[in-house]
Amino acid sequence: MGALLLLCGIGVAAVWLSVAMLSRGRFYKSLDPKSRPRRWVLIVLLVLLGVFVLWFPIWMMWPHSVIGRMLTGLFGLIFFLAYMTLTWFSGTVDSYVKRRGWRLR
Repeated sequence: MGALLLLCGIGVAAVWLSVAMLSRGRFYKSLDPKSRPRRWVLIVLLVLLGVFVLWFPIWMMWPHSVIGRMLTGLFGLIFFLAYMTLTWFSGTVDSYVKRRGWRLR
């Protein structure tokens, strides 16, 4: 029970920290501009976390149900796309963000 509480606390802290950075609040402005994370990376990781939080309990309770299998496929696809984006295509995404005129950090 203690490990579950710890994991939930870490998850809540990660989401709070990500939202605080994405909203460009006081915490975001206190960071050095070169050490700020890229906004698109935070968004990709938050989407992956959201799909995981939806998928995992359903998969644990009903692993062979249709919805469980569909969510497993969705989680696998999102995980693969996030991995590919973060490892191989980060330079491409950075150049796209700059070309569109959006803030990179």
